[in-house]
Amino acid sequence: MSRITEAFIKANPHIQIQGSGGKMFTISAAIDDMEAYTKLTDNMFEQILYSSSSKLAEAREILQNITCRRLYKCVGQTQTEVRVEVSQKKLLEWAGCVARSRPRNDLKHVTLQPEDFVVHIINMDWGMKEKNPINNMRFYCKNDPTKAYQISKDQVSKLLPERFAEQLIRVYCKKTDERTMEAAKKNFAQWCMDMNFSKPQDGDVITPELT
Repeated sequence: MSRITEAFIKANPHIQIQGSGGKMFTISAAIDDMEAYTKLTDNMFEQILYSSSSKLAEAREILQNITCRRLYKCVGQTQTEVRVEVSQKKLLEWAGCVARSRPRNDLKHVTLQPEDFVVHIINMDWGMKEKNPINNMRFYCKNDPTKAYQISKDQVSKLLPERFAEQLIRVYCKKTDERTMEAAKKNFAQWCMDMNFSKPQDGDVITPELT
């Protein structure tokens, strides 16, 4: 979940948008009414950002942090061996697991909670998930422009990859002080080991005793 999405979810019950026949809708319900939906412009961001309503305080603070570049810090990145389909519920569960994955040499007096973490999935591919898109293409030759044919991967280029999809798992921490970040990185490295995910890129430096 992006920080803007987080702000809009918190603001959702407190913003009313007028639709057809004067009926009022929340941000999330506006999609059910064309007139209300057309009012969901970029102005919604500024409406929350510059509001003075106490009900929008949490959402306003998130957007203020975004505009002032007070962003969540990346704890680390890992990968799975095979692509996994993850729901929003599962991402929240993973955030809880990261908070609880405390190594033996964890930093004392640093308390980490599930709500301190955000787990984000990034899927990258060549347009067909794990499949090679070249296999679905047809080529023509000048000698016979009426006939389509396939070519093999080796005929295209020797530089083509063995795999055509990659899934990255990134974990962010909402608390950005140095001591909390150090503890969060240790938890993240332990979680990667527990989940049998790839070693964090800086794992040998952050937690040499684990990796």
